[in-house]
Amino acid sequence: MIKIAILGAGSVVFTKNLTGDILSYPEFKNATFTYMDIDEERLKVGVGLCRRIAKGLGADPVIEGTLDRREALEGADFVITTVQVGGFNSTLVDFEIPRKYGLPFTIADTTGPGGVFRALRTFPFFTGLVQDMEEICPGATLLNYSNPMCMNMLTIQRQSNISSVGLCHSVQGTHSQLMRYIDVPAEESNYICAGINHMAFYLSLEHRGEDLYPRLFEAMDQEKIYETNKVRFEIMRRLGYFITESSEHNAEYCPYFIPHGHETIEKYDIPVDEYLRRCDSIVDRFDELINSSQLDEPLEHHRSHEYGSTIINSIATNTPSVVYGNMTNDGCISNLPDDAIVEAPTLVDGNGLSFASVGDLPPQVVGYVMPHVVQYELAYRAAAEGRRDHLYQACMNDPLTSSMLTLNQIVEMCDEMVAGHGDLLPTMDRSPRGIPFSGKSFEATRPEDLREAWESRKVDNDDIVIRSWSVGQGDVEVGPELLGRFEDLMDKGAVEVQGRQLNFEKKLATIQGFLSHPTESGTCVAATELESIHQRETTISIGSHADAEVWLNGEKVLSVKNGPRPFKAKEDTAKIRLKEGWNRIVVASDAAGEEGGFALTIPKAEF
Repeated sequence: MIKIAILGAGSVVFTKNLTGDILSYPEFKNATFTYMDIDEERLKVGVGLCRRIAKGLGADPVIEGTLDRREALEGADFVITTVQVGGFNSTLVDFEIPRKYGLPFTIADTTGPGGVFRALRTFPFFTGLVQDMEEICPGATLLNYSNPMCMNMLTIQRQSNISSVGLCHSVQGTHSQLMRYIDVPAEESNYICAGINHMAFYLSLEHRGEDLYPRLFEAMDQEKIYETNKVRFEIMRRLGYFITESSEHNAEYCPYFIPHGHETIEKYDIPVDEYLRRCDSIVDRFDELINSSQLDEPLEHHRSHEYGSTIINSIATNTPSVVYGNMTNDGCISNLPDDAIVEAPTLVDGNGLSFASVGDLPPQVVGYVMPHVVQYELAYRAAAEGRRDHLYQACMNDPLTSSMLTLNQIVEMCDEMVAGHGDLLPTMDRSPRGIPFSGKSFEATRPEDLREAWESRKVDNDDIVIRSWSVGQGDVEVGPELLGRFEDLMDKGAVEVQGRQLNFEKKLATIQGFLSHPTESGTCVAATELESIHQRETTISIGSHADAEVWLNGEKVLSVKNGPRPFKAKEDTAKIRLKEGWNRIVVASDAAGEEGGFALTIPKAEF
């Protein structure tokens, strides 16, 4: 029976989902799982959740936890990495020091100074890991989920001969989303996607021989659809192809949005500091995960989009499959460098992993990704050769950074970030061509100072703010008849229900999500749709002035029976499961005089 070692198991939700996916295959129900992390508390939580998942699937695996990497690797057939070296303190350095120079970010985990420095501090981990694997489990396959994907895979594939692949869910997740936009079953469509991680493009989208791009361009003109992906639709509008990773990511991969000021940032809904808020949200919810990990009853599992379990099954059982992986190009994409890390169709079977041939990317796509390819190569060389000049040059080749900072600012910012990250980085004190450092001296940053700076500035928007509603007013009871006419509630002005006519109109909640309905009598019925890229367990909360009920996809999930009361956000909460795709939400809120209303909130996804 196979053994899987998961390193970075303190990423407890991701670890739980991967474990459940693998155990979903009958062949692996007795597999051995060894979880490793340097944080003992998080490791314990991850192990506890995975034991509950195994019970829920009727599996009987061997489940072990260890703080020792070499112990985890002993006898491993597959090694999965989900590490984030430095944690939230290092993320604060990546955001707060560039901010001093006028450079804001949304995510900062893939490219630019944030991605580069995340790669630099992860370099010692991966060089040590592949050396250990070559000694302890040289035949194992390494599946890497840690960002920045391209730079980490450069380290893995150039520092060893270990069989390895980088994995992400953006290709398959975005494809499903695109098919929902044009009402085509994802399983019936064909596509070819290629480029680099987070910046791969759908070169073709077809359904039974029909090119789907004309339909996608038409769908973009629908406000409801355009608003879900403004940045990516604008990129498609100009380049002719849709890009894989989310709008909040791609906003910082190019110079077309953030450098043009607050008005542009607001116009395209660009969430500056999004990743910091996500980290805060995850920390805030960790207590709930601790409690869940200590329970004994089975935990239900819903299969994720992640490719890891598919690859493990294909290699272990010689069952062919096609996934999208990140590996050394070697001619797969003919107009990108052979030694670059690219993302492309990947064939998997008992012989391992190999790229299918893609050929040329369109020149405008090459133009979009090539500055990042150069940036990643320089960042790898900065770490491997200890060269500070290559660090500067990596950030100089970042489109966002170069559009907002001068050359001297980039050099000074890099020097300050080197001091800020301290011993986590490899030594980079060489500049053999005489390229000068900034000449300034910087002290190591104190995490508590950065945390204080972030806390003083952050806005509480860890939740999805639902603003667009279709609202009707009348003396009706919400039940199967009304819920069964959801599309009418969304699209028609007048809807007759229970012998009464409700007049629906589009209404916008405040920027904080409060929807007012100042009436003296009757029930406010409000309908909206919320898209979820993946199915996920989460919570739904409501604050209301009066009694209220909430239905999700036709099922009542929350009922508030406390009569008129002062408004308090998130006062009542329930656990829910969002399905992949569009989720239908209906709220019935009673009248409460002139200041009646409610606000509905759902936490943002943690992936």
